[in-house]
Amino acid sequence: MYEVVSAKNFFKAWSEVVEKHKTELLKIWRNQREFTSYIKGSENSLLSEIASKFNLLTYENDYYSIDSIFYKPEDRTPNVSLNSYWFRNIRIAFEHENNFKSGLYQEVSHLVITNCDLRVLVAYPNEDVENELSYLHSVIKGNRNAKNISIEESFIIIFGYESGFEWDGYIYKDEGWKKIT
Repeated sequence: MYEVVSAKNFFKAWSEVVEKHKTELLKIWRNQREFTSYIKGSENSLLSEIASKFNLLTYENDYYSIDSIFYKPEDRTPNVSLNSYWFRNIRIAFEHENNFKSGLYQEVSHLVITNCDLRVLVAYPNEDVENELSYLHSVIKGNRNAKNISIEESFIIIFGYESGFEWDGYIYKDEGWKKIT
């Protein structure tokens, strides 16, 4: 059976895991390298913990410039070396961007052309997000698969805020972003 992780379920898992690690995350919030490593790329990363909630695995070493991917064992290309990572399916493509002003459109553009079940971008705004959300919506809306992305609710942006340790999730819909409540 082929199960797809929904944007809402991913956001719920994300929220639970980051809340569990709140103390540590707040200690390293402003150290981008350490913070990113804690999220993805370390032995016990938060992404691996989230993946386990969905019986998925993660590859966190940039796959075709995607920060991390989530997959099932059968998604790996068969008959290749076990220490070689080639995939025929990607369940979740994940981008993590510490610098809100670095051009989130690049991450969104990359995710929107990636063939996967769910696209996730996590970023940390230091200003009002409405203009950025509007612009990023227009980036996705111009993609030939935008209608399917909307119907399948397969693109989510998560914004994290140090103050109050808050997380907002937004799902792409044709008519605008739908905030997860």
